[in-house]
Amino acid sequence: MKIIIFILFSLLGMSLGAQPIVINPSNIQQNKQDIKGLDARYPGDPDVGLDIPHSIVVQVKEIYGKALGNDIRHKMYFNTTLYINDQGKIDHWKYRADEQGRMVILKKENNTQSRLNADSIYRVVDLALPALMKKFISRRHLGKKGQLTVWTFIEANNPDPKEVAKQDSLMKKFVKENNRAEKVIVKKQSVIKSLEEALTIQDTLGVKELMLESALLDAVPQVIYRFPNLELLSLANNDIEQVKIDFKRLPKLKHLKLTGNILRNTSLQLTENKSLKLLNLQSNLLTDIPDGVRNCKKLETLWLGLNELSDLSNGSFRKLKEVKDVNFYKAHIEVLPRGIKKLKGLEVLDLYYNQLTSLPESVTKLKKLTHLAVANNQLAELPTKVGKFKNLTNLYAHHNRLSKLPKSISQLENLEILDLGFNWFTDFPAAVTTFSKLQELDLSSNNFTEFPVEILALQKMDKLYLRGNPFLKEDREARYGQQFGLLKSKNIEVFY
Repeated sequence: MKIIIFILFSLLGMSLGAQPIVINPSNIQQNKQDIKGLDARYPGDPDVGLDIPHSIVVQVKEIYGKALGNDIRHKMYFNTTLYINDQGKIDHWKYRADEQGRMVILKKENNTQSRLNADSIYRVVDLALPALMKKFISRRHLGKKGQLTVWTFIEANNPDPKEVAKQDSLMKKFVKENNRAEKVIVKKQSVIKSLEEALTIQDTLGVKELMLESALLDAVPQVIYRFPNLELLSLANNDIEQVKIDFKRLPKLKHLKLTGNILRNTSLQLTENKSLKLLNLQSNLLTDIPDGVRNCKKLETLWLGLNELSDLSNGSFRKLKEVKDVNFYKAHIEVLPRGIKKLKGLEVLDLYYNQLTSLPESVTKLKKLTHLAVANNQLAELPTKVGKFKNLTNLYAHHNRLSKLPKSISQLENLEILDLGFNWFTDFPAAVTTFSKLQELDLSSNNFTEFPVEILALQKMDKLYLRGNPFLKEDREARYGQQFGLLKSKNIEVFY
């Protein structure tokens, strides 16, 4: 009884200094309401999806390996939810083992083997986990608690000796054949994919790409400067908190990928350069555009999605006139600052999945814009001067609250793709019929109760999407067969 009370109090978060609590499937069934309370108090990140930090996956896998011990042969999956406090430590570890036919657990006892059932496995894991969890740390959660769900595959600690011998034989054969091939021709590598390789390769001048991804790095390794002709450097999915790169030593570097690290606004130090074209800073801890970006005088592509850009201001966009492509995908933006107009060279603006209720009129001063993506927001209208986008070819505004279009939209003479699906239109937006270059039109899941006859005026379109509208009932073929026939006679592919 005392154990049950202890678990309940821990689940309610009443003892922050207590030992981390393990929640196995039995606990989950007994305390569903308390688990819901945990989910509310430790917010999950809906943007992370399956892109869990590599270092955390490694830590979880090592913990399970140590918990199961060397005397157990195992090949199984664990689904684990970590409830992490604002010190980066684990308060609760909820897990279940995959029991869908893939779980094979054998324990050695007196030179015999016996299969362990699920309850036995949970007992073994539950006893070992609390002490092992104390060593876990997530620097991503310092100052902000949350939860992560991790899928982990655990392989056998004690594999079959015959299988090991077979694999060794195949490996020796491969190495022998590979060595023989190298004697015939010496290959020059232009792409390096490991730190070990970067440290040992002889032909450093020939290396153009260095891919040190998911390498458990916590700092930028100095080995990058062995490659003066480097054009692409990827340090993605590591635990790097500070980046300082001297472009005088990497004068040809064009692409820099820092996705999935622990970078904050002041973490990026890039010396002034005219070589860098693409900078990927997605999935970090940024709240604004780092000042270091402004030292890249010829930067064309800047990806900042999957950050929490709550501190964007008019000044955020200064000295970025050369940038052509900006990605703010799922960046938690509620208000787009008027200063966006400073991006004079912008051609692509991606604002997918934010919390925008409106767009500033100043955005229409981006005269070179060809692609505007504002889908999955809460927009009730588009800017009244949207017609100033004379070069716009693609407009994605689906999943918003639009019920009408501004009059000036008819001035978008170069529009080729218009996606207005999943909005609140009840009347067909007549301006659509003026787009002479339109190739694709999506009006899916709006509120058209009758077939919009205005569509029949469209001449050269390739694809038309009408799915999910109220007028498409079971008798649609009988009621609107003639209209669909006219569209198909114009070689328009209709999806309904």
